[in-house]
Parts: sequence; structure tokens; C-alpha cells
Amino acid sequence: MEAIDNYLQVMIDSLNKKETLLDRLIEKNAAQEACIKGKAYEEVDWDAFNLLVEEKEAAIDRITAIDEGFESTYKLVRDEVLANREKYRDKVKELQEIITRLTDKGARIQTGEERNRSTIDSIFLKAKQEIKKQRTGLKAASTYYSTMRNSVIRAAEDSILDQKK
Repeated sequence: MEAIDNYLQVMIDSLNKKETLLDRLIEKNAAQEACIKGKAYEEVDWDAFNLLVEEKEAAIDRITAIDEGFESTYKLVRDEVLANREKYRDKVKELQEIITRLTDKGARIQTGEERNRSTIDSIFLKAKQEIKKQRTGLKAASTYYSTMRNSVIRAAEDSILDQKK
């Protein structure tokens, strides 16, 4: 029975570690938002932004490992805890409270991710529109110069033909 208490404490500790990692993800989301908010494509420090992405990926990998360990530990104790709910009530309640906080933080992270993705989409759309505008301008200039060159050549040919008469 003491082993079950130890397993439950391991589960609590792992969820606390997960909470710390989720807090870091919230901070990284805020840092990414600061990198991109209100900036044009060329103003964004993409190296810093990508470094934050890598740091978030590492934290997510650690969270995944914690979740896998939590699940395997839960499978070991589930039957005993369900059979003796009253005995483990305090630990289960603590687990539930932590899980509630984790769920809230997960939703906060998801909202931040969506906001950042939307901002990046907007940055890329504006950059794409600017490139398209520049291409259109270059094409118009090229067409203008081509037309002018052809008209000068025609004018020169007409002038030569007029002199031959």
C-alpha cells in the first residue's frame, strides 16, 4: 500500500514538472509574439524566432515523455486507487487540481499558438503581396521599355524609308 502512495507522489511530481514546462511554453509564446507583432517580414528577427521554436519543441518532447511516464504509472495504480478511493482521496484530489491547472495552461498555450500563427500568416501574406506588386511593377516597366524601344526602332525605320523616297 505504501508503494501506491509512492506511485501517486511520483505522478504528482511529474505533473508539477509538466506544469513548469507549460509555464515555459507560455513564456516562449509571449517571446515569439514580441518577435513578430506589428512587424513586416524584413523586420522580424527570424533567427530568434526559430530558436524559440526549437526551445518549444524540446519542452514539448519532455512533456510527451512525462505524459508517457504518467500514463504507465497510472495503469499500475488505477485498480488499487479505484478499489480504495477513500484511502487515496487526498492524493487524487491533489492530482485533479494539478490536472485542472494544466488544462487551463494548455488552453492558454493553444490560444497563443493560434494568435502567433495568424500573425505569421498575415506577415507572409503582406510579403507575398509586396513581391507580387514589385513583379507587376517590373513587368510594367519591362513592357514600357520594350514598347519604347520598338517605337524608336520603328521611327528610325520610317525615317530611313522616308529618306529613300
